[in-house]
Amino acid sequence: MKIYNQLPTHKIKEDTIFLHHTGKIFGVGCFAFCKEAVAKINLQKGRKSKSGFIVLIPNIDWLNRFNVRATPQIHLILKQYWPGELSAILEVPDTRLEHISENGKVAFRIPTDKLLREFIVKIDQPIISTSVNESGEDPIQNLDEIISRFERWFDYAILPEKIQQNDNLSSTIIEFSNSKLKLIREGSIPFSEIEISYELPQILFVCTGNTCRSPIAEFLAKKIISEDNLNFRAASAGFMKVGKSISENSKSILASNGIDASKHKSTQLNEENLRRSWLILTMTEEHKKKILRFKPASASKVYTLSEFAGLSDDVIDPFGKNIEFYEKTFDEINKKLKITFEKIKEER
Repeated sequence: MKIYNQLPTHKIKEDTIFLHHTGKIFGVGCFAFCKEAVAKINLQKGRKSKSGFIVLIPNIDWLNRFNVRATPQIHLILKQYWPGELSAILEVPDTRLEHISENGKVAFRIPTDKLLREFIVKIDQPIISTSVNESGEDPIQNLDEIISRFERWFDYAILPEKIQQNDNLSSTIIEFSNSKLKLIREGSIPFSEIEISYELPQILFVCTGNTCRSPIAEFLAKKIISEDNLNFRAASAGFMKVGKSISENSKSILASNGIDASKHKSTQLNEENLRRSWLILTMTEEHKKKILRFKPASASKVYTLSEFAGLSDDVIDPFGKNIEFYEKTFDEINKKLKITFEKIKEER
């Protein structure tokens, strides 16, 4: 079996079956529109049902290709968790996918593996993905074992050069019914977290230490959310160690505007608070770059505060400056937040 660690340069036959890695687990895949290849996979695995396939797409805009019916609220939750380990069962009118649909619905996901997303773009159609195992057996996550037992299944493999070790948990599968969430299978993302995010999407503000700028943004955002009765949450984090109090000048400026931030303690940015956030707004371009180096799959939801508001310039760190500088920082963040929330309300 030939293994590609980069995009093949030649044209790929539509009826091929290939091994891939989603960024979390190995999978058996084929072109989603090819009924013959799908039938062959079912035969190889000894499966009798046409359900159980996940359709992988490279970005959320591809849902429009199949006239997928999704409300703005559904789009918010998908944007938050994609690329990632959330599979969403959605209503699909497009007849090209009816051979793998159940009651007119299909499960979609955007994989975290960049090479696989690029491959889907290259072939210009979605792929189906299912676990590497015979029906009734546990999925196999060891490449040597897959090659030893199932190499005959595959025409080739599309695999990243470095395959990350992980907990091997499958994706969490949810279904949207009358705009309500239904858990089909709990995997690597807790369903309770998804429920909260669906009802109250979180906006995360990020600065260096989470003691000056991002707490100002968090508490101002909470004030706007409360006053405008918006269904959002706000939080903040930084790159330094946890547990530090808000700076005295930030606390003083917020207090003079009727906001008590005295109980704030700094939070360190990590994979969990990135995953739990629908929108991540950084104070500087360097903060944004640092997040993307740490978690490239977050690219679709990370912006600088200025960028999202359609403005320019970083919000400069006031640490060590006088109270007048903090006042200017407060005014700048407040101005950009007002624009940000107007934009969010319009888009929603």
